[in-house]
Amino acid sequence: MSEIHLILALARNDFSYFFRTKWLMAVLLSLNLSDMLVVALVYGKLMTFDYFQFFVPAVVVMGLFAASLDTGRRIWLAIRENVVQYYLSLPISTKGLVLAYLLAGGLAALVYSSSLLMIALLVLPAHAISTIFILLPFLFILAMGLAGIAASLAALASTHGEYFFAFQQIVQVALLAISTVFYPIDTVRQYLPSFLVDVAQMNPLSLATTAIREFVFQGSPIQPLFLLNLLLTSIPFAIIGAAAYLTALRAIQMKGKL
Repeated sequence: MSEIHLILALARNDFSYFFRTKWLMAVLLSLNLSDMLVVALVYGKLMTFDYFQFFVPAVVVMGLFAASLDTGRRIWLAIRENVVQYYLSLPISTKGLVLAYLLAGGLAALVYSSSLLMIALLVLPAHAISTIFILLPFLFILAMGLAGIAASLAALASTHGEYFFAFQQIVQVALLAISTVFYPIDTVRQYLPSFLVDVAQMNPLSLATTAIREFVFQGSPIQPLFLLNLLLTSIPFAIIGAAAYLTALRAIQMKGKL
């Protein structure tokens, strides 16, 4: 079996594992649906604009984020339970193993967020549904980038005991807080310094949410430069995460464990 076939086989196995954890899927779906159908409606009564229409697309991106971060949990467990050592005994390079996890994480997150997007289309009118198919490849790259962050957290936590979930929460809060997922950019400008406003605008979560809001639900024409920015801000996450996980795998190869 060639290395490409092994990479695809490992990616398929990890992808299927995400959907075998039914309790996790149930928890994630219930949280996202409560955000979509309860939080948005309640907060909407406190806002001077249609917050429901603003927030529902954000739930799709938050689902993409949560599902991508689950890649880190699977990697962390694989390191702790010596599954990675078995994978390293296969005729596959460490780079191939990293790529398999990123592909699986990106695909799982894309499928999960697509299910949320289908629900969003039922509760919110869309003006350009066909645009979704143009956005999917860019959302997949973003999901791989977020999976890369999760991989780097798993690699870091593997050498620092039980801290993975603490690291995950810190990153999750930071990326969501400094973004336009929950609030319009005008509101962000009122409370954050100018350099953090720039960070919030270039946050890939902000860009993905804005893309869904404007291009799918508002029907605005797609701007290629906007999609390019989404691509360029997502790729570094994947590179950093892949490099961190690759370093951890090489350490395991040399020492037998971390």
